[in-house]
Amino acid sequence: MDENNKKKFVSVVLLSFPSQVQYDLWYEKYTTFYSIKAVEYLKNNGQLSQFATVIEEKNDLIRVSLIWTYKDKKAYENCQKFHGQWAKIGGEFIGKASGYRGETIWSFG
Repeated sequence: MDENNKKKFVSVVLLSFPSQVQYDLWYEKYTTFYSIKAVEYLKNNGQLSQFATVIEEKNDLIRVSLIWTYKDKKAYENCQKFHGQWAKIGGEFIGKASGYRGETIWSFG
């Protein structure tokens, strides 16, 4: 157990897209929204990392796992000022999202 990671706060979202076209619409907006300047702002406010991973599946559904890691819950709350703007520019795409967030209780690495 890494005691330094114990209070980190993590947010996870699973996105599902019915087609490559819908995924491409989302991805274009996503990579524009998270510009170099945006990443700098998030890092300065306590966000430690962010991952977007396409999940390997053998069907027509395209799923993406999004993972955000923050130094603590306060950093998560500070960064939401930025993340909350996504709805304004996210665009029109068809997809489903489910997610959860919480404090790290065990980790290594």
